[in-house]
Amino acid sequence: MIRIKTHKSILCILFSLTLFSCDSDNDSNPENNEQVSQEVIVTKEKLVGNWKLVSSTIDNKNVSPSEFECLKNSTATFNQDDTYEVTFLKLGSNSTNLCSRTVTQSGTYTVVGLNNVTFFNFDSEIELIDDTLQITSKVTNGNEQQDQIDIFIRSDNSELGENPEDETDDVETDNQTDGDNEDNTFDGTEVIQTILGKWKIDSDRDCLQKNTIEFKPQSVFEFIQHKKTFNRRDLLDYNVSVSYPLPESINATIIKGNSTVVFDTSAECQFIKTSTLEYVVKDEKTIVLKNISGLKLLLEDNTTIKLIYTFTDSNTNEQVREFVYKKL
Repeated sequence: MIRIKTHKSILCILFSLTLFSCDSDNDSNPENNEQVSQEVIVTKEKLVGNWKLVSSTIDNKNVSPSEFECLKNSTATFNQDDTYEVTFLKLGSNSTNLCSRTVTQSGTYTVVGLNNVTFFNFDSEIELIDDTLQITSKVTNGNEQQDQIDIFIRSDNSELGENPEDETDDVETDNQTDGDNEDNTFDGTEVIQTILGKWKIDSDRDCLQKNTIEFKPQSVFEFIQHKKTFNRRDLLDYNVSVSYPLPESINATIIKGNSTVVFDTSAECQFIKTSTLEYVVKDEKTIVLKNISGLKLLLEDNTTIKLIYTFTDSNTNEQVREFVYKKL
């Protein structure tokens, strides 16, 4: 465990360094000096870079998803020129901008030796533990002061990598847009009679084959997606704060927008997402989802529907995924 001291410990460190400088044995030993230099280099390499908050607890209890929705966007940056900036994004009172409160601390730091860093202009306790940055702050709950511990990991950490299944299996239905709200004059009565009921994806891939869509009366559309596993990115997407590294057992149910997501490491399909949406029949072949862009369904015949999902990938390239569903 690496402890990073705040400015309150500077006098003690300087005093220790003074004693160290008076030690003639160390001064006369080039190997010791070289070792200290190497330790400083190793510690600085470990610290310099961009960090992302992945877990937040208050008195050892995970914060609520509503609080974590903002906190998860907090960042820390440590530069080669010995400057740093830590920015916390917190829940604000402005209903039009949920995460409207920003708390930023910046200053300089000095790497004293192996796992020993002094921060200037920082009020909270900072520890560098293994490959995480842990910041402990005091928060007030009524008349009681509690410890809030925020865990950051480097933004290039493998836990933040994309889930291989995401590119092909996960269809985004949470972020509603203005969508296509123009008046629809097409009489889709006959089409609705054809599509009403449940449809199952045409696939033999693990959990993907369990995916279903269902057209219900009153234009209600239910979409259930399954994935074999989930990763840290999935948890962050749904505002779930868990420790680092990921614990072996995770069981959480999260409601976000029009979707309910179940994370369960003990299940055959560890990620199940159920979305309840509203559909609109545009013409005799085309069904769209109200206020959901990039997603449409084409009725190929009375037993086959093609779901077409258009999205922008992490490299800002437009991608198109197609899935075939058969009526049950």
